[in-house]
Amino acid sequence: MKNLAPYQLFFPLGILNAILAVGVWFIQNLGWFEAPALLIHSKLIIGGFLWSFIVGFLMTAVPRMTGTSGANRFEYVAASALLIGQTVFSWQLDARFFYANQALLILFLIFYGGRRVLKLTKSIPVFFSHVGMAMILALLGSYYHFIGNSLMGIHLYHVGTTLLLVLGIGTRFFSFLSGLPSAFENVTSIWPRIMFHGSGVSIGILLYLAGRGVTVSYLGLAILSLVYLFKIWQIQRPSARPSALKYGVRIVAAMIPASFFLIWLQPLMFVTWFHLLFIGCFGLITFAVATRVTLAHGSYSIDLEMKSPALWCLVTFLVLGIVSRVLYGFSDGLWKTSYLHLAATFWILAVGSWCWTFLPRIFKPGPQAKPSC
Repeated sequence: MKNLAPYQLFFPLGILNAILAVGVWFIQNLGWFEAPALLIHSKLIIGGFLWSFIVGFLMTAVPRMTGTSGANRFEYVAASALLIGQTVFSWQLDARFFYANQALLILFLIFYGGRRVLKLTKSIPVFFSHVGMAMILALLGSYYHFIGNSLMGIHLYHVGTTLLLVLGIGTRFFSFLSGLPSAFENVTSIWPRIMFHGSGVSIGILLYLAGRGVTVSYLGLAILSLVYLFKIWQIQRPSARPSALKYGVRIVAAMIPASFFLIWLQPLMFVTWFHLLFIGCFGLITFAVATRVTLAHGSYSIDLEMKSPALWCLVTFLVLGIVSRVLYGFSDGLWKTSYLHLAATFWILAVGSWCWTFLPRIFKPGPQAKPSC
């Protein structure tokens, strides 16, 4: 494992979970598993797909960003065992095994990152605060799921954890993927940074209140997300970069306030509107960041982001998947099943498009002399 980067091991595991998570919708009536497909799907998509990419990204990026040592053999084995556990336990009817395993995975990441932060030789990135807060929400959300409070668990674990990671890491990757300088990270004044950290805490509080049934919290989340997008990400900056990901990260940005605003208007439809986040934000940003990580760490030119038809297919299929999933929420009978299968098909096509071009590059080094990250 000496020459193996964590993303090379865990990104493919995430892709496997991405396919399994929607595959259950096509076989749910065959009687192959005891747990409802809805519960299997939600655990595989968050705990399997997203967390495999989260672990792969953080275990690769944290040592580079702190100037410390990379993952050792024990850390590879521990992370692998816990992520495989996520996949296996997703199929069990008793979800407590899954969320107990998830808590162990979170504690492992806290230990992995914490011991490197204590030894850092570089300036710590400003968005690390959001990574820490995301881990806290993940622990709390896993606890609430474990004790049976699924509504709070959804808001803190399914939504809050990834949302904080997106809002935090997005301060850098929105700019990078748009071909723009990372303006906020270069700010030297302390007050914008205090606002940034305080906004992260506010996101957590509003999600907790939403989990308690305070509907107006969704409106607060929509407004606060706009603060992130225009003051921190600065999405209003024009970009001339001819890249699918330039448009992709703008779709990511739009889905955040749109999802919360629509839930505020129709709180009983929160599962449908949260899929704007799950597909158009969390799913799209995951593959966008994975593209940059694969190219930069694999010694490929990032110009491939502007030349690859696969990325245009990825963005197009995910947008079609969003439309299909929303139509599913407003349909019934045969139309409902058809829209669900259509959304799942578009998701598989999106994942397959990305894999066609970038999965081989995860394992095969590029032509550049060294990584560009």
